[in-house]
Amino acid sequence: MRSLLSALVFAALAAPCLAQESDANDDYLVCAPEQTAQGRAIVRQACGDLDVPEASAPYFTSLDELESARAIRQAYRARIIDYTACVSDFIESHHQPGTAPASLAPDQAACAHSWAENEATQAMREFGRACVDFSNRTVMDSRLTPWSGECYPAMPKGSG
Repeated sequence: MRSLLSALVFAALAAPCLAQESDANDDYLVCAPEQTAQGRAIVRQACGDLDVPEASAPYFTSLDELESARAIRQAYRARIIDYTACVSDFIESHHQPGTAPASLAPDQAACAHSWAENEATQAMREFGRACVDFSNRTVMDSRLTPWSGECYPAMPKGSG
């Protein structure tokens, strides 16, 4: 009885610690939301704004839904790549001779870049989790057409 009570107390104390660890990994941001908003405003004229697409269902009920979400994810990923390239060019342009060395624009723009990279990560993660879930369900449910594609984008060779 005493060991059972000890195990329950230990589990009760350890559970919040484990939850905090996983939350910290998912919610890590380089810049505060206010700084991110400033950075996005600064690069908006040069790079436009990166509109976040409507969140697709985190649970696919058909192969068509999964393929539609995949196309949306790929298009969004392409927009993020273009946006971050533009933000990088914006930052580089402020490091050229003749520009004001005390300008905060490059640092603020870096927050917009970081935000866009985080958006890409979130989009890939959400789609990947829902895709893996769908793939797992197709094993058990013969009414579902199996998915034969990748749930997460492949890393380019030599990049990781």
